[in-house]
Amino acid sequence: MKDKNSRWALSPEQCAAVFRIRTKRAEKVYRHNMTIWDGRGAILLNGQGTEPLRSMKYGKYSMEWNGCEIIACANVLTMLGLGEPLPQIVREFMLNGMPFVFPGGYWGTAPRQLWRFLDSRGVEYRRCDRADELEKGAAAAECGIVSFWNNRLSEARLRGLDFFSGGLHTVAFRRTLRGYEVFDLYSNDTAPRPIGSPAEIYRDKRFIVGYLFNK
Repeated sequence: MKDKNSRWALSPEQCAAVFRIRTKRAEKVYRHNMTIWDGRGAILLNGQGTEPLRSMKYGKYSMEWNGCEIIACANVLTMLGLGEPLPQIVREFMLNGMPFVFPGGYWGTAPRQLWRFLDSRGVEYRRCDRADELEKGAAAAECGIVSFWNNRLSEARLRGLDFFSGGLHTVAFRRTLRGYEVFDLYSNDTAPRPIGSPAEIYRDKRFIVGYLFNK
């Protein structure tokens, strides 16, 4: 776990003046998202291509396109009993410069930077940089987050090196009495999908990083 004292802005007032453009954009998106959210509290979120997620924004784009990391983080907080409204989480990701590679959020959020948000909430977690770490540790965890590249290795061009052109995806999962269930695995999901193990989530795809949590 990273240092919990790592700087994280919770509001525009906590952002340096140099980030004025970022702050202005974040507040515009926040107002839009609050209107769409329409008073909902902390809820578990499924397909990002369903409402209200597809009408909400992250950066310049619909969350249907780039919201999976934020959705996964929001789901884990709710699973841990620490849930909060999604628009505030989106706002903070934007205020703190979390979009991956492109400032406008085209590729979503950098999965390896999610610790910054988790630390801001004081959440205890185990970061897994290898798939086998995640698979072994999941049996003793309450829930988790896993990120992976979308292209199947067996179908990737350039002898399997083209694993990144299809973008990446991040989901939250939790342990159940019968195995596990995963949220937002596909954009049109309206309920969590039951799975036998976390490995089923990214089978034949390149694993990026995972996080495991306990209450």
